[in-house]
Amino acid sequence: MLSWRITYMERTAPPGEAPVAPAGDTNFKLQPNMSLGLYRDLHRKVGENWLWWERLALDDETLGNLISHPETDIHTLRVAGVLAGFAELDRSDGSAPAIRYFGLLPDFIGRRLGGFMMESLLHLAWRPAVRRVTLDTCDLDHPAAIDFYRRHQFKETRTEVQTAEDPRETGILPKTAGSHIPLNRQF
Repeated sequence: MLSWRITYMERTAPPGEAPVAPAGDTNFKLQPNMSLGLYRDLHRKVGENWLWWERLALDDETLGNLISHPETDIHTLRVAGVLAGFAELDRSDGSAPAIRYFGLLPDFIGRRLGGFMMESLLHLAWRPAVRRVTLDTCDLDHPAAIDFYRRHQFKETRTEVQTAEDPRETGILPKTAGSHIPLNRQF
């Protein structure tokens, strides 16, 4: 079994001016009709080190229904045409869209692209009826994740501990995933 602490966060202030893309050919845009193969590949590349496994465990029909839902927006970040990251926004609550996934591929972490991606996503998420944007992160995520979200005006609303079978033990992720996290870590 594996235990982790989830931190739920929200932002209640609309974004300011539209972000300026970093130098070079960088863009962040909606990726309609993403294939299951591309989604799983991107999800694994971005999240394997942080033990993102829940979506990888879903069957094709369930995952397909989630990512093709009309209220689910998947946006991709590209740098010089190369896929660098993605964000998944759930708009099912019209006044409080939820960022379900947000991350960069390992080679793009630390290049100041996450801030551009987050501010771009907030501009796309915020509409007249929106009162807040929510997200959750956990202590398996990048060590700077919570501080990053705080810098983007997210505040913690609550925490909880969850436990599940370790995805490295079940074969969903390779044993080498999240090498900084002990196998079957418990609180």
